[in-house]
Amino acid sequence: EPHTETVEIDPKTDIALLPFTGGTTGVPKGTMLTHFNLTSNVIQTVHWMMDPLKVGIVGKGATAICVPIFHSYGHWAIHASISWGLKMFLMDPRDMVRIVDVINEYRPAIVFAVPAHYVAFCDLPLKKGQIFYYSAAAALPPELAEEFEKISGVPMGEGYGATETTAGTTVNISAFSKVTGFMKQVKRGVGVPLPDTEIRVINPETGEEPPIGEPGELWVKGPQIMAGYWPTLGSGLEEDGWLRMGDMVQMDEDGYFTVVDRIKDMINVGGNKVYSRVIDDILHEHPAVEVAGVIGVPDPERPGSER
Repeated sequence: EPHTETVEIDPKTDIALLPFTGGTTGVPKGTMLTHFNLTSNVIQTVHWMMDPLKVGIVGKGATAICVPIFHSYGHWAIHASISWGLKMFLMDPRDMVRIVDVINEYRPAIVFAVPAHYVAFCDLPLKKGQIFYYSAAAALPPELAEEFEKISGVPMGEGYGATETTAGTTVNISAFSKVTGFMKQVKRGVGVPLPDTEIRVINPETGEEPPIGEPGELWVKGPQIMAGYWPTLGSGLEEDGWLRMGDMVQMDEDGYFTVVDRIKDMINVGGNKVYSRVIDDILHEHPAVEVAGVIGVPDPERPGSER
């Protein structure tokens, strides 16, 4: 028998978590996430990611969580692991050697990590095997994914989200199309929206939806969207509940999304918009470049270029 009294809650309105975010835009803001948000996002992502992989895993395997559990990605990874009855290895995110040692010795079914981990893993003695390697929280350069897949011998998954979306918004598991039958070919990028997630791509200058393949700001709506920034319900959201992500994306003819850049990271070059992520990816193609980051600087010969 439980030794505590039952606590009555309203899952849809009562706040379960108050993680802080927005450090790149100013003072961090408390993100009000309800019990409904947390449960919904686990159901959305776990079934989308795990259904093709669950045979022989549920209640038997383990996950290696290589990201901080105070981060929305790490917190989600714990909930997802529990929902499938998986053991968890909670790793020191900075101890790359220890992470690889644990992977090699215990062979977890899933590894949750970020691109910086996979850069390091490429230079460590990682054993090949049937492990699902998942990347999120930062852009995964295509060249890095291809290099790591050659070393690990297995395809990678990638996801996209934010604290305001309780973690997950889109997931790319096209690499498992032979199992799922979902796609005819493997695609890079952050994938397709999770179940019950509505997506809009909007030109931030015109407010209109651009043609397929043209970049626009990503708007998201769904059961995983926050209740608002503390302490005001609905703050940070449009009147009809849409969340503007602040990211420029492209959608292809199959509904697959690629993150182009943060709107605030776009660089004005002689009146033309240059996406720093595009330059990052080009730099990553050079074998001497391990990590790339691009910023704009004023050109003294071009007045106004500081804008």
